[in-house]
Amino acid sequence: MSIDDIIFEKIKDMDSEKATEILLSILLTSDNWERTAKVVDNLIYFEDKEHFQEIKSTYLNESYTQLKIKLIKLFSCCYQKEGIPFLKTQYKHEKDWKVRKKIIKTVGAGEIKDSIPFFIEALSDPNIEAKKSAIISLGKAGAIKALSPLIEMLQNPNFEITDTVIDTIVKIVKSENLQELIEHFEKGNLYIKRSIPIILEKIGNKEAVSTLIEYLKDGDPLVRKNSIEALEKMIELKDIKFILEALKDDDINVRKASIKLLGNVGSKRAINPLLSFLKDKDEETRNFTVKALYNLFSKSTSFDRIYNVLTGRNIVARREAIKLIGLLEDRNALNLLIKALNSKDAKIRRLAHNSILKISKNKVDNLILEALNAREWQTRKFIAKILGKINDENTIEPLIALLNDDDNRVREAAIKALSNFETSKIINLTKSLLKNPNWRVRRTIVKLYIRIGKDESLEPLINLIDDDDIFIKSWVAMALGKLESIKDIDPFIELLKEKDPKIRIAAAKALAEIGDKKSLEPLINSLYDDNWDVRKEIENALNRINPDWMDSL
Repeated sequence: MSIDDIIFEKIKDMDSEKATEILLSILLTSDNWERTAKVVDNLIYFEDKEHFQEIKSTYLNESYTQLKIKLIKLFSCCYQKEGIPFLKTQYKHEKDWKVRKKIIKTVGAGEIKDSIPFFIEALSDPNIEAKKSAIISLGKAGAIKALSPLIEMLQNPNFEITDTVIDTIVKIVKSENLQELIEHFEKGNLYIKRSIPIILEKIGNKEAVSTLIEYLKDGDPLVRKNSIEALEKMIELKDIKFILEALKDDDINVRKASIKLLGNVGSKRAINPLLSFLKDKDEETRNFTVKALYNLFSKSTSFDRIYNVLTGRNIVARREAIKLIGLLEDRNALNLLIKALNSKDAKIRRLAHNSILKISKNKVDNLILEALNAREWQTRKFIAKILGKINDENTIEPLIALLNDDDNRVREAAIKALSNFETSKIINLTKSLLKNPNWRVRRTIVKLYIRIGKDESLEPLINLIDDDDIFIKSWVAMALGKLESIKDIDPFIELLKEKDPKIRIAAAKALAEIGDKKSLEPLINSLYDDNWDVRKEIENALNRINPDWMDSL
């Protein structure tokens, strides 16, 4: 413990008068700011109220910021009557913004309404933090006198504390007449005009509605946009006509704000005008429109007007109508959406697929099952995809029936859908089809098992490694090569002697996957194959199994 610590500990045990006398003596003679700071802390502790002049003199002679801030605290705690007026006069002489900010906050903690002129003066402080403290204090004081200088501060579009200024103006104006605020709209610069609607919105005064409606005619699009956004919480249904008119505005952001308002307010009069925006060229405008129409239709039981768009000629509008029907989960629209699965437009097909899934909610509708028999291959393909995602076990058999579909793309969709179900169940129901005399069915089942890709699904393929179908034989060879449980590589070595180069390539790939070094010699012996692609695949296999295979030559 230092000597100073011992001294200050002893001082705390003294009576107030004696302790204060010693503390002032140290204060007036100390040239160490940290020691002086401890004196100030102790004077606060003893609540000294008799030595303002000495403290004032110390403050005026001090240049160290941290100590000045401590002295300001002493003025605040012990010398309110003389200290606050002194700090107000001293504020403009301070060069350090931290000291000025502390003074502003200290004055703001006292009789705030008596200090309004001081805070107004502090609005011109060059430091943002100090300025912000003055703004907040004026808000607490409800200083209507500060309204004009505060509004003038909004002239700077890059002003860092615009939100603080606006919030303070709202606190000041809330219980006052709006007229002075509105007058500033007429005489203020562009940035002030843009801020006035935001202020009126925060005030939330019904008297402001007529003013905001007037602003919808202003020449600046941002003023119009801000006015529409401000009206959203205040507008009455009788005034919706002004927003409907704003839908024709030349500015896209004004139109978007109008669409959003109409959706949130819930006026049925807005439905037809909004439906026309589903074909708008701007994607974001269309998105806003879909959300607005969803709000308007969400409590409705009739969607005929959306059906009219869905069956109309405009491709863009039809896409958005399909999205909207999906959001509304309208089961009555399933027939229309199923028809859309065969559209020439890829986006319409994809959106119809997504909307059917939303409407289905993981439950299979009879209309969906019936669509598996549709004449159009695209419809059958998308229905298979949908059933795979719904994943209802009752649809397994109808999907298996699609494995014999005339269209390869439908069969591929059925394969993908079935691979989502429990492996053992799919194998049990399809195993017998591996012996089907129809090559198309057998190839499809092989593809299904390969896609499932588990040992349980690939084991039934072992018997097909000598199949007469070249494609099946090569697919099976490559698929089996991925099985970690394969121990007998002789069937694959035999395939290296097949006449068809595709099978020899598949055998080499399979041996590479298995990685058994017993296959090195047969592979080396096959390096003289008369087909270049086969030789290349054999060399790749050798390099994978043992990069040093050439040493054994």
